[in-house]
Amino acid sequence: KNTGSGGRYISESKSSWLWWWQRANEEKSNYVNKKCKMDTSAFLNCKKAYGDETAKKACDTLRNQVLHCYSKNYCSEVAKEYERCYHVAVNRGRYLPNAKTGERACEKEVRRIEKCLRRARALPAGLA
Repeated sequence: KNTGSGGRYISESKSSWLWWWQRANEEKSNYVNKKCKMDTSAFLNCKKAYGDETAKKACDTLRNQVLHCYSKNYCSEVAKEYERCYHVAVNRGRYLPNAKTGERACEKEVRRIEKCLRRARALPAGLA
């Protein structure tokens, strides 16, 4: 028999469901972390190299890569929107920040990715 905290009896179906849910989330998290490890380490190394103040501008593209990698596994629709925007911006030569406004292409999509990853509780700690 399974017992929970305090020695209370937990029904077999409830405990197995909770175990399965936690195990599935943990396995997915490990899979995504492993898949996005190269992008994440590149971003963290960039932050270390440039320091906190200049890292935002210098490492912004790497940060977006990490967010995109995670979003492909947690928020596929939002990831596809970002991919479309990115490819259009690169093909038209507009991916770099606007000289007058300073606004980068695809910022709206990046904010959507962040929002979706927060909801899924999958936003990597170093990116928050």
